[in-house]
Amino acid sequence: MDRMNSRIGQAYGYAVCFITVIVMLIAIKQVVDSAIDLSDPIRAESGRMGRTLTNFEVYKMEARRQPAMRVEGGTMPAGLVLGKGAPDTTSSDAELRRLYDAERETAIGNARFRAIRSLVGNLLLIVLAGVLFGIHWRWLRQRDAMPSSA
Repeated sequence: MDRMNSRIGQAYGYAVCFITVIVMLIAIKQVVDSAIDLSDPIRAESGRMGRTLTNFEVYKMEARRQPAMRVEGGTMPAGLVLGKGAPDTTSSDAELRRLYDAERETAIGNARFRAIRSLVGNLLLIVLAGVLFGIHWRWLRQRDAMPSSA
């Protein structure tokens, strides 16, 4: 019976060590992705949004294709409308530039927040998995060094 308990404890220890190594590898990949997103947040965010924010000229072209929508008190700029229809020729370049800059800053802020949150969370996960690995590995080594009473 003592030998069976020994095997169960050993299997548990090695299973925890194996799982923590896998968790660390996955978290390291996420840390790298977050660091890359943090280095260029506008490109990280452009895949999430429907419109491109890396170039004003492309943004302007997309906005001009969208119709201006009538709202109380006037028209809503084309940069805020998501729809299809007649091209918008009423929005000025200055107005579109203001909308572009506002959308771009929002996208950059959102991407940075997500990247930092992911970076911190995954770094904590790596530390926790490392601690669990260290504790269990040391326990296994001490266990193996003990003389077995058979």
